[in-house]
Amino acid sequence: MNRPAALLLAFVLPFFVVAQQALTLRDAILKAGTDLAPERLKGLQWVEGSPTYSYVKEDRLMRGTLGKSMDLPIIDLATLNAAIADTVKLKAIPPITWLDPERFRFWHNSRYHVHTLESRTTTTTELPEDATNEDIHPKTGAIAFTVDNDLYVLEEGKKGPTRITSDGSDGIVNGQSVHRQEYGITQGTFWSPTGDKLAFYRMDERMVTPYHLEDISTRPSTFDKIRYPMAGDSSHVVTVGVFDLGSGRTTFLRTGMPADQYLTNIGWSADGDFVHVVHLDRATEHLRLVRYDPNTGNEKATLLAETDSVYLEPQHPAHFLKTHNGQYIWQSQRDGWNHLYRYDVANREVRQLTKGLWSVTDVVGWDPKESFVIVEGTAAIQAGRPSGANETHLYRVELRSGKVSRLTQEAGTHHGRLSSDGRTLIDSWSSLSVPGRIVLRDSRTGAVMKELLTSKDPLAGYTVGSVELLTVPGENGDRLNARLIKPSYFKEEGKYPVLIYVYNGPHVQLVTNSFLGGASHWMLEAAERGYLVWTVDGHGSGNRGRDFEQVIHRHLGVLEVKDQMRGVDFLRSLPYVDTTRIGVHGWSFGGHMTTAMLTRHPGVFKVGVAGGPVMDWSLYEVMYTERYMDTPQENPEGYTATSMVIGAERLQDPLLIITGGKDDVVLPEHSLRFLKACVDKGIPVDFFEYPGHGHNVRGRDRVHLMNKVLDHIDRYLNPSAK
Repeated sequence: MNRPAALLLAFVLPFFVVAQQALTLRDAILKAGTDLAPERLKGLQWVEGSPTYSYVKEDRLMRGTLGKSMDLPIIDLATLNAAIADTVKLKAIPPITWLDPERFRFWHNSRYHVHTLESRTTTTTELPEDATNEDIHPKTGAIAFTVDNDLYVLEEGKKGPTRITSDGSDGIVNGQSVHRQEYGITQGTFWSPTGDKLAFYRMDERMVTPYHLEDISTRPSTFDKIRYPMAGDSSHVVTVGVFDLGSGRTTFLRTGMPADQYLTNIGWSADGDFVHVVHLDRATEHLRLVRYDPNTGNEKATLLAETDSVYLEPQHPAHFLKTHNGQYIWQSQRDGWNHLYRYDVANREVRQLTKGLWSVTDVVGWDPKESFVIVEGTAAIQAGRPSGANETHLYRVELRSGKVSRLTQEAGTHHGRLSSDGRTLIDSWSSLSVPGRIVLRDSRTGAVMKELLTSKDPLAGYTVGSVELLTVPGENGDRLNARLIKPSYFKEEGKYPVLIYVYNGPHVQLVTNSFLGGASHWMLEAAERGYLVWTVDGHGSGNRGRDFEQVIHRHLGVLEVKDQMRGVDFLRSLPYVDTTRIGVHGWSFGGHMTTAMLTRHPGVFKVGVAGGPVMDWSLYEVMYTERYMDTPQENPEGYTATSMVIGAERLQDPLLIITGGKDDVVLPEHSLRFLKACVDKGIPVDFFEYPGHGHNVRGRDRVHLMNKVLDHIDRYLNPSAK
């Protein structure tokens, strides 16, 4: 039988073994990260200041070297428990951070512990029970933390913490992440290199309209108030303070106007003399990297500026080089791909360090002399051969010459850690055919120096099907990466219904050359029910470059749906697909896509399940929505065209909407407004709420969720199991 021409690339991984046990949905969810995940070395990391590595094995902390000698235990759980002065004992070796070859730190029971191996003693620093957002300086041991929206610092040798702010309240937040964690923001405090100063965020959100989420755990129910800035409405105001531990004085940077600009990517110069902030305008078209004097708060210079008529989204602070005074490394998508650039503080580009049709996805580490940097990045990506986006590799980049060397040649998804001496890399990787492998590599050549672990297939004892990676034509003429899961009993002459799992939103990539091809375990269980499980990463999804993403601008979900329909066209070309039984399921952006696919293409899909769906972009947060859609005032046509509330009248096929009762990401109002529109038009629709859950249904309740999703799909697609 001829294979369709659209199938250019296929990796096939058979999992089934005769007379194996069935994979239950419960196990597929609750054991996905444990028994059914490839074996790994828990807590694997380099020991600071040493060419040795450590990891946890059962109740022992192990240490190993590059040589052929066996890894040896250096402490066990009983010994560690005996060393800590705490009535609440550890149940397992906790996550640790090495301070030097003899000392490591860890958190336990609101206490910060430092254990010394030689003396088998532990020093303990206690924080308030309600402390959150803890941030430890790696050298001084000083701890920044927040309580009730105020910021504190506890220094080693002092009896109690120093209170830095006192205005924390319902509408004022100090020392926490801001801008709803967009633009690379993951924390609210930033230590200077020497630990003498602490930069921090202050967010005034009193001008943002409060939003209430019902809490039924009380009797009668009460409401939790959040501040949620919707697209086009007033946003919060962010400023940056710097606390001087020596003088006890706080100085706020004079970041100027407009008040609703984004302040992100905060970092320090290598000597700690300056603090740097990226200013991004609310329209996300202009950014500046600004240098400030932390002692006066005065702006010293604009080090660089970038402009993009569509949008900018800076994700990383500038890295200032310790060994090259006045120079720094900057990440930018200015040439269409995320690459590294070397600059000096005179606003002069010294060199573009990486270039080409691939993207740097992460910085792994720098050697002590800062002569090179190790990065993670995709393989080369071309319009006709986009499968390079499915892979992640390790690269060495020479800072002086700009020479780039790919250190990993094995196809797959590689993640690295660089030793403190810069000589050796831990490479943890997997692929569709390799469940998991961990090796040590020479950071100069990429040669494997030692193998630490080769994981067995954790699904070898289960009856599951096959996963294929392939490409299909996209709406704009280029090709899209896709994944197809077949049941273990698949036959070419059969006819199978299809379950499409969709996301297709910015910065997310579902199809990867990794264990299971990036699929979730529940998809294997769904395939055994008799489905072909299908996923396409269309325009807008991650790691395909700036232009591939930006084509969605001002019309979120429009081109993406067209791409998904091109995927449906491909499915229709397969002789074993029952084109009368196709369903679709997605969550969050995928919930929006599910609803859009059903309302824009009535009659194509037999059923849909939309979880946590965005139904009206004007109800979503400022930071995300205005970047991709502009404001409702600037783009009324785009908001109207993408509103599922307005499009509800076109719904003809069965749709189940699921939401978390306390979803503070995609507010329940989205689903309720869509339901109201359906009621007004007399259109039947199903709805289910998970009380008390946020944007995602986690823990054991997730078993209930996926049973609900798949039972609803089974009802309409009626798969014929083996």
